[in-house]
Amino acid sequence: MRSQISALFHLQDGKESPVDDTLIGSGIFIRRIERGWLNEVRVQCPRIAARELVEWMSPYTHRLFYEKETEDAVRSSDRSITSEEKQPIIKAIVLSRIVKPTTIAYDNVWLKSVHLGDNGIEHHDDTTQVINNLNMAFISPGVEDWNTITDVDASVMAELWDSFQFFHEDANEPKYRRIVRAFKFHEQAYAIYFAEIFHPVFHAALESMICTGHKQNKAQVTQRLPQLVSFVNAKQAEDIYLTCCDFKHAAQALLQVSPSINGILAPSDQKRLDAVILLRRAIRELLIRAIRDRSFADKLADPKLLRTAYPVYDNSGKLV
Repeated sequence: MRSQISALFHLQDGKESPVDDTLIGSGIFIRRIERGWLNEVRVQCPRIAARELVEWMSPYTHRLFYEKETEDAVRSSDRSITSEEKQPIIKAIVLSRIVKPTTIAYDNVWLKSVHLGDNGIEHHDDTTQVINNLNMAFISPGVEDWNTITDVDASVMAELWDSFQFFHEDANEPKYRRIVRAFKFHEQAYAIYFAEIFHPVFHAALESMICTGHKQNKAQVTQRLPQLVSFVNAKQAEDIYLTCCDFKHAAQALLQVSPSINGILAPSDQKRLDAVILLRRAIRELLIRAIRDRSFADKLADPKLLRTAYPVYDNSGKLV
């Protein structure tokens, strides 16, 4: 007997159509949901139907899922979804958001579908599900308007999957903990709506990768980030750093002046918004490069290698 573990979510049609059916890796698929299948789930799992009503976007259009073999006699305890069963899909969700930001929640709408042969399929939703901040993920309107995963995006996920898994293996995680910590900061930041709060969390992801210690932190961000990311110059790196300081130390708001009647921001506000946008983009660039290029990941993982490959100097010209 077999069962499927699924996470349900919504992707949007835009300039490009969302993926239909792609194998990501380790038996995990991303697939467009068939209307009849979803109706069957709603009937058997009223809580999923109720949750769908409070989603920002509905109905559910896609799911990440994998199959597993179960005992012939399915006990009631086997119908609940364990944390261990969720882990492969959670990793796929984390990777998907590195490839392209979406509103797929980290703590998702979970389903276990038990195939009973000629007796059809029994659907069981997660009996412990509660609504909290990890049940939602936010993208920024006008910044990340995609909220979709195309066939191309799914192919990139499949390309990165094995290497992404490598960093999480028990034997490898200690060496690459700086990168794995950046994965976690990046993912958790998407559960926060307000830029004043999520920007420092994204900045923590950046520092996990490119800073070798707390001393000369500004110099490391402003000098090293432009060496690592081609589309960020020294002035933009400084704006990213100072915007984080504004939010974290001065409790400043993202927008301090009311926009014009045409929606045009004051220059100071636009500069902060640009810094927020650029940091999110830069972190994804660094993470994808680290996943693709193990030699680059080795440099990020080792402060000594990082200092040598991407040097930073203090005001007196001394290497720090």
